[in-house]
Amino acid sequence: MEKQDYYKTLGVDKGSTQDEIKKAYRKLVKKYHPDVNKEDGAEDKFKEVQESYEILSNESKRKAYDQYGHAGTAGFGGSSGYGGFNGYAQGTPFDMGDIFNTFFGGGGGFDFGGSQQQTRVRGSDIKYRIKLNFDESIRGGAFGVNIERDISCSYCGGTGSKTKKMKVCKTCGGSGRIQKVQRTILGSIAVNGICNDCEGSGEVPEENCSKCGGTGVKINRENEKIKIPAGAYDGMVLRFRGGGNAGPKGTPSGDLYIEIEVEPSREFERRGSDIYTKEGIKIHVAVLGGNIKVNTPYGKVTLKIPKGTESGSIFRIREKGVPILGKDGMKGDLYVRIELEIPKKLSRSEKKLWEELGAI
Repeated sequence: MEKQDYYKTLGVDKGSTQDEIKKAYRKLVKKYHPDVNKEDGAEDKFKEVQESYEILSNESKRKAYDQYGHAGTAGFGGSSGYGGFNGYAQGTPFDMGDIFNTFFGGGGGFDFGGSQQQTRVRGSDIKYRIKLNFDESIRGGAFGVNIERDISCSYCGGTGSKTKKMKVCKTCGGSGRIQKVQRTILGSIAVNGICNDCEGSGEVPEENCSKCGGTGVKINRENEKIKIPAGAYDGMVLRFRGGGNAGPKGTPSGDLYIEIEVEPSREFERRGSDIYTKEGIKIHVAVLGGNIKVNTPYGKVTLKIPKGTESGSIFRIREKGVPILGKDGMKGDLYVRIELEIPKKLSRSEKKLWEELGAI
């Protein structure tokens, strides 16, 4: 099904302020809320409004959407769920997969099976930003990033226990959950939550590890090579599963998010997968025609200028644009705008030739 236009869904213009967007959102939420509107399609419309506001209320997501459409918001995850890029399987189109499989040739040696394990706290996500110049974003490749994160303690095997043996948590009795009483204006309410002492596992170290203090993790700092896909754009977010902080006492690691910042090019302007540039030509070439050399991100190419070319004419050079994400080998196009070079200073002989030409 075709994705809706977020601005159209909220009934606002592309240049609307955040206050205008919020006002339109609140009005539509009240109109289509399932508890209020029982008409067919109201719930779907409510979800569309929620999704639209999620993107347009966030400046980073809105910028990516304005420039690249739904493809630009896919890397942020959430409810956008755009499926246009088939090259990145499992998750969002910019999900780069398991960081251990990607860079270390294995799954990291973790086994997180069992229903009890699923209730346990996982490690936190971490986010870093990498700055690329225009050419680097076009080519992609592996780039070094200094990353600091918690990793599993090798001394205790991530258990937090010096003896690597565990015992039943006395706080929760091995259930992994405790009941807390919270006072509200309506009175005291009992709430079940994860046990802080055992992080929901139901077990605690027999004897705390002296290296990690019983947490099962330690801080690691190193420069890691991060794979950036060819055609990456400014504001793109890459997700590497399991690349975040290791969880306490052997629980799963969080994810690593890399946000890409691309420095603008002085020569090229990117619009989606196409590139635009300008090229000056001498008047006699515009009149008589000829061949000129044009710069592309992949080197110079020859462009044929037909006779009688006017200033402002635009020529397309196929597949010299940006690699299309998820489509191996496919690229956008390069568009060249022709500008005539008018001589500002003339020698006597040149002036005489122009005068003779003008008299014809």
